[in-house]
Amino acid sequence: MRTRSGLPILALLCLLMAGAAAAQSPAAPGDDLAPARAALEDRRYAEALERLEDLAGGDSAEAEFLLGELYAHGVGVLQDFPTALAHYRRAADLGSMAGGNALGRALVEGRVIARDPVLAIEYLTRAAMSGDAQFQYDLALALDIGLGDEARPEEAATWYRRAAEQGNVEAVTSLGVLYLEGRGVERAPEQAIALFSAASERGDARAQNNLGLIYVRGEDVERDYDRAFELFSSAAGQGQREALNNLSVMYANGYGVAVDEAESLRLLELGRRAGGQSLEALLETVGFPFDSRLAVPDWDAPLGAQDEQAASYGEPVALYLTALRYLNGAGVPIDTARGVERLERAAAAGMGSAQFMLGLMYANGRVVPQDYLMAYAWISHAALRGVPEADVVRDALAAQMSVAQLRRAQQAVSDILHDQGGD
Repeated sequence: MRTRSGLPILALLCLLMAGAAAAQSPAAPGDDLAPARAALEDRRYAEALERLEDLAGGDSAEAEFLLGELYAHGVGVLQDFPTALAHYRRAADLGSMAGGNALGRALVEGRVIARDPVLAIEYLTRAAMSGDAQFQYDLALALDIGLGDEARPEEAATWYRRAAEQGNVEAVTSLGVLYLEGRGVERAPEQAIALFSAASERGDARAQNNLGLIYVRGEDVERDYDRAFELFSSAAGQGQREALNNLSVMYANGYGVAVDEAESLRLLELGRRAGGQSLEALLETVGFPFDSRLAVPDWDAPLGAQDEQAASYGEPVALYLTALRYLNGAGVPIDTARGVERLERAAAAGMGSAQFMLGLMYANGRVVPQDYLMAYAWISHAALRGVPEADVVRDALAAQMSVAQLRRAQQAVSDILHDQGGD
């Protein structure tokens, strides 16, 4: 099941506000929520959290749903899936279709709570019956992938069609796949091509890649490498992994473009790195970023006495900079033990970039033993402080963990917070 994890902040803001509209129930005291909505619009997430928590436990389905979103995505608060689910459940009990849909998706994914196909379909169906196109798509996708049981493509086609008729571009593409493969509907390549074309015109990368493959194969249309090249290029420009790989093949073989082995290899590498579900690829892409707020020191120069003294006093920036020196042998002999110790102190002092660096070291198993639990814990704190890419890596780590492991990881997050005195 696709998730909305790792969304950029702007996209997440749109999701929160769209969810707010979907979450409202007749009993929701709209005026009471106005300050919280305003805080969300201005990205004052901590204030929004405080205002929403003041309304929690009352009769506002919207407040409960929005609290669930903040906790689920770790915005304005440390990510906490059990708390998020508790708010989603209360929102659903108060009549929120958005809360029920979110709970249903969690029951499908089975990452945070045990997978329950029957209950998942119940929640998802109830939400889809409200007429919301996104909820209809979510139900169709759950039916399409099978939920650990046999897939139900006929029902999936029905819900994809309803969502598509309301303009949901993902549903248009997915319905096209069913027509192309003849699953749940009679095979109709011409219908699939029409759907892919419509979604492609709206910029859907998956549709563009699928349509490009049809033109390359020339099975249901006349082969057209030039058109395929255009479609793959458009999808690849959006970072679509399959399109990057397909475009690489075009350059390697001169299909629709002059042979260019260097470009082919470049695209192949981009495709490898674009594996959004690959934690390894993501970690390689992120690397070990330096805090962009700081001036880059002359790493070849010897470590200054003033910096060393500041580190000995526990000054976080000095701890961070000298830690990097000792870890990399920059102006000093390599001393990994000292480097890790100083990075840990900077992280414990609340320096987000140090927390991210330490978490990345645990995720990669560099210098310290590989430990996704500790990686998740430290990177969660970095994400709370707004360190770029921290939320994306945090969610990718979560996707690798079992329910029990994730619970232990989130407990480790709380332990770190407690050790920092409630920071």
